[in-house]
Amino acid sequence: MHPRHAAGRAPVPSQHRAKARRRRPLKVAATLVAASMLAACVAVGERIRQLDANITTLDRVKELIGMDDRPEQRATTSAQAAPNDPFGGRAVNILITAIDSREGENAAYSGDTMETVLNDVNMIAHLSADRSRVDVVAIPRDTLLETPDCTRPDGTETHGGSTRMINVAFQRGSDNDFTAKDEGVACVMKTVELATDIRLDTFVLVQFAGFANVVDGLGGVSICVPEGLVGKKSGVDLPPGMNHLDGRKALAFARTREGKTYYGDWLTGADTERISRQQELIATVINKVLASGNLQSLGKLNATATAVTRSLYVGPELGSVMDLAGLAYALRNIKMENVSLFTAPWVQDTQDTNRVRLASWGAPNRFGGLNAAEVFELIALDQPIPGTTPYKVANPEPLDDTSDPSDPSGGDPIGQDPTGEASQGAGGATGTDGAVPQTTVPPADPDFVTPLTAPVTCPPAGQDGDD
Repeated sequence: MHPRHAAGRAPVPSQHRAKARRRRPLKVAATLVAASMLAACVAVGERIRQLDANITTLDRVKELIGMDDRPEQRATTSAQAAPNDPFGGRAVNILITAIDSREGENAAYSGDTMETVLNDVNMIAHLSADRSRVDVVAIPRDTLLETPDCTRPDGTETHGGSTRMINVAFQRGSDNDFTAKDEGVACVMKTVELATDIRLDTFVLVQFAGFANVVDGLGGVSICVPEGLVGKKSGVDLPPGMNHLDGRKALAFARTREGKTYYGDWLTGADTERISRQQELIATVINKVLASGNLQSLGKLNATATAVTRSLYVGPELGSVMDLAGLAYALRNIKMENVSLFTAPWVQDTQDTNRVRLASWGAPNRFGGLNAAEVFELIALDQPIPGTTPYKVANPEPLDDTSDPSDPSGGDPIGQDPTGEASQGAGGATGTDGAVPQTTVPPADPDFVTPLTAPVTCPPAGQDGDD
């Protein structure tokens, strides 16, 4: 008898030994897969933790606004809410406000040492309940509005009731202290809610550097400037045609109010004219994000996540990467033809032509004849706005609000003369006596720009030349 068999243990059949050898690589492979998955989860978790740490949340804004005298929540809810949508499929209104703070790295983008802190950009981004439509309505910075009571950083109240430009709201709340962002944003939100009767769900606060960083995070954007643009103070110099803008140039383009085209035409210096350029730029940024598939790819979304999370101040509702990613995923299938950017109906103030007011009477050729309050009402009710143009400026001209809708003689509709033709003067408005005010245009300055004679064409508005 062989010694190994003497212990009474039966020999292992050869086929069993073969199966054992086959199982060993499978076990090793399974272990490697499990380890890889664990490492990936740890890496993703660490990346989320890093991005969460980048986000700056302003947690006291809602407390400072209070619950009294706020507009009623009339937003609808969709039955098809996307997973992790922080608003659960409900229609959402987000305040987007940008301040001209010189805080930190913002000073390098400002080009001056102005010490006031103003909210020069004020927009409401409305996301429909089914996430198939986005409407972004701008309120010009020069709009005269009733002021609400706002709480200052020291706890005292700045009393409302007066009429002032909307862009002083942040200053009123923060007491001109750029570090008091909670108080500043709260005052902006109260001012916008009072003017529009729209319940704002949350907010996004942007500064100079933040906007530039977001554009740079996208690799820059290309925008069409058919007549070219030279900013007198912003330093922007864009020849006619398509121009690729990095963050710094994009910010300069968005801020330009004074300057000339390459054809020698002077800009009016009006904020409403600047809003048109800002809307075109925002539309181009949105178009690039959608065209690149960023909202449908976690990898691509991660490529710009750092720039975005480090550049914005947000409300608690958007205060985590999972909240932002959930909202982005809910909007993943939206198309540019369902994105509209427009300015609320406005008119020039009769006392100060450098100021505007929200239009109290609509015009047949603008938003189907709706006035500002009626446009805001549709937004609050999650209804499409008639007459808006996808990703283009819907109403670059003002309305004429000098007519009295209660006039028994049936005064002429706004912007129309008795012949039915639109009466457009400088800036599209008429004076109280019916005369068209004249604007003095400075003479051409050949040292400032070189006038061109040949027109320049570009791709359709909203198309990014990079894609």
